[in-house]
Amino acid sequence: MFEAVARSALRIGLFRFTLAPLQTLLVPAVNKGNMLRGGFGHAFRGLCCIPQCKDTRICPLVGSCPYKAVFEPSPPPGAEFLSKNQDIPRPFVFRAPQTRQTRFEKGERFEFELVLIGHAIDFLPYFVLSFRALAAEGLGLNRARCTLEKVGDIGVVPVGGEPAVAAVSDGAPRPRLIYSAEDQLLRATESTSAGEWIKSRVQQVSSGSGNGAIQRVTIRFLTPTLLRADGEVVRQPEFHHLFKRLRDRINALGAFFGDGPLDADFRGLGERAEKIRTVSAQINWLERFRTSSRTRQRHELSGFVGDTTYEGELREFLPWLALGELAHVGKHTAWGNGRYEVG
Repeated sequence: MFEAVARSALRIGLFRFTLAPLQTLLVPAVNKGNMLRGGFGHAFRGLCCIPQCKDTRICPLVGSCPYKAVFEPSPPPGAEFLSKNQDIPRPFVFRAPQTRQTRFEKGERFEFELVLIGHAIDFLPYFVLSFRALAAEGLGLNRARCTLEKVGDIGVVPVGGEPAVAAVSDGAPRPRLIYSAEDQLLRATESTSAGEWIKSRVQQVSSGSGNGAIQRVTIRFLTPTLLRADGEVVRQPEFHHLFKRLRDRINALGAFFGDGPLDADFRGLGERAEKIRTVSAQINWLERFRTSSRTRQRHELSGFVGDTTYEGELREFLPWLALGELAHVGKHTAWGNGRYEVG
């Protein structure tokens, strides 16, 4: 039952960026992830793209462009069964602070996390250089100049410790230094296979069950999560709503940024997921929006947050749920939406 996703060689990296404002930095109370993603996209393109590139679809360097590979990915040649996928997942997730703090004074640190998935880890230097440039140019609502003080590799499976599920909390492992403003050097990073993370988390979640049978789990949705089923927005998530979207996202990430699609019984998994029952749900719907700096169009970032407890034969789903803690689920994951924890 743990085949496929538990044996996945898909790589996962978790990093912490620390910015030090050189003047008062003003940021949104919510949607800080939108600020980070938008600013990164602008700086990343400026770092990578040649003047002749007006459209990444027809760029003369499209086959070797880091911006295209990470920010505007498309199906690789020969991927016939994926070529119609118009919503290729981005292999990165920005995890902005979840506080409503809007003002950071000079010298006060502003920190966020970055999840990189699969081949995207190889492009970590571009993320570092992009945020160094963005910080120097000006970040936030008032374009405050900042310094990218440091970047650390959190490590998702610390040796001798517990998995860093909530890496920003007190007592979390100290990140290994990847970049420092003091020496301006980029150091080598390490990544963890999805299998290592899954093994660690499944053991942790299963520790209370003597015979290994998992009959109940609670999912805590930490950031707005938007799921669709049969074309409709889900406001009260049944287990199969969550699992099917998670299954498809993980498979797509493996197909585009790993070693290929997973060899799993997707239909059977979906059918068994429909048998899992909802025991309790304390769910709230959050209305959030963003405005595109390029088109000025308004886009929804809404979703549900809260706790839902599910009951049934859950053991075979635990590896998927564990990996989803890092990969997130649903729409707008690059902005940090769809983050949850399993308890």
